[in-house]
Amino acid sequence: MTEFVERVSYLAEGPLALVIGCGDMGMGSARALGRRHPLLIADRDAERLDRAVDALVHEGYAARAIACDITSTGDVNNLAKVIGRGPGVRVLAHVAAVGNAPGGWREVMSVDLLGAHRIANAVAPHMVRGGVAVLISSTGSRQSQHDPEIEALLDDPFRPDFEEALIKAFGREPDFLEAYYMAKHGVNRLARKLAVDLGPNEVRALSVSPGLIDSTMGRTGGSLLPVYDGGKKRLGSRSEKAVLEVPLGRQGTIREIVSVIDFVTSDAASFLSGIDIAVDGGSTAFWQSRGVIGS
Repeated sequence: MTEFVERVSYLAEGPLALVIGCGDMGMGSARALGRRHPLLIADRDAERLDRAVDALVHEGYAARAIACDITSTGDVNNLAKVIGRGPGVRVLAHVAAVGNAPGGWREVMSVDLLGAHRIANAVAPHMVRGGVAVLISSTGSRQSQHDPEIEALLDDPFRPDFEEALIKAFGREPDFLEAYYMAKHGVNRLARKLAVDLGPNEVRALSVSPGLIDSTMGRTGGSLLPVYDGGKKRLGSRSEKAVLEVPLGRQGTIREIVSVIDFVTSDAASFLSGIDIAVDGGSTAFWQSRGVIGS
């Protein structure tokens, strides 16, 4: 009888799919991308990360873990060194973000905006031909002010006086939700910039903006949300928001977001770059029809 010999799969030696964040959307993305690529999963919670990667390996994926806090320059530089020693990155799925952050609007900016810029700067030099960077944003990005002064700051979040300049341009300190909208607007702009900068290397970049999604982050972000009811703004539950603002009348699911990520990172979407895709059940169209946001 021939003895079974375990060996490294050719799949495990190819360019990586790098997933930043191992929450439910990150893990859904990993399972989709892991069908085509070896996985490197990054998260700041080392214990959660180890459990997540152990589960993926147990399911048969070629997966590795690297602890990385995207607000730490040192951690992100270390991530760059690790991927620099390998065959490159075919897919970047940047999922990590914070909801109702205890650190307020400054933490939102640090994680959601500066973190995305840090990862993009670290990973871009290691993207291989045919690669794609997908930055997870939010349809809330479309409710951010289209102010040239604010947008210039969102494009340059590492300037030493960023927070003070943002307060001055905005007219006051933003609240959590205003900061979240601005940060995600900055993520959309970053994706478009990457599409232009990386295009000559045949690397694509785009953002995906979930709407009202039934996710752990959504459920723990607060029981009440702004709801537009008959032209008036008030606080309401997630279910109320879905009924009143989403033409399909329900929240979306993680699987529905992951399906879009799976498509845009595949060769079937090889000419798709530089755009933002709203996965929102029609809520963007609803807001536009009510004049809440521009077309």
